[in-house]
Amino acid sequence: MKKLVFWALIAILGAALVSGCGGGKKAGGTIVGKVNDMFYGKGVEGAKVILTSDGAVVFMTTTDSSGNFIFSGLSPGSYGVELTKDGYFDRKVSGIKVKEGKETKAEIGMLISFGGT
Repeated sequence: MKKLVFWALIAILGAALVSGCGGGKKAGGTIVGKVNDMFYGKGVEGAKVILTSDGAVVFMTTTDSSGNFIFSGLSPGSYGVELTKDGYFDRKVSGIKVKEGKETKAEIGMLISFGGT
């Protein structure tokens, strides 16, 4: 009987721990983005992506070979993105809204700088 009570208690505590931690899910919202070349329409590989909130840098990343980037575990609120890449004009986008547990899509174009920035 003692073993049964012990294992029942372990099962209850384990279930409470998992549910209390969100079942393994990462808290916050997510921005899933893509940076496209506005002239050719293809993804921009290797663009530096800076995520800002109230003018402060929150995270930085670089786009993959298809121009994709992702920021996860974000607190709800409004964010901005700053993009830089040699051969392109810098780009700033603001007002990207993030909600708890939601995925926000952001598709952003960059313009080639023919002959300079």
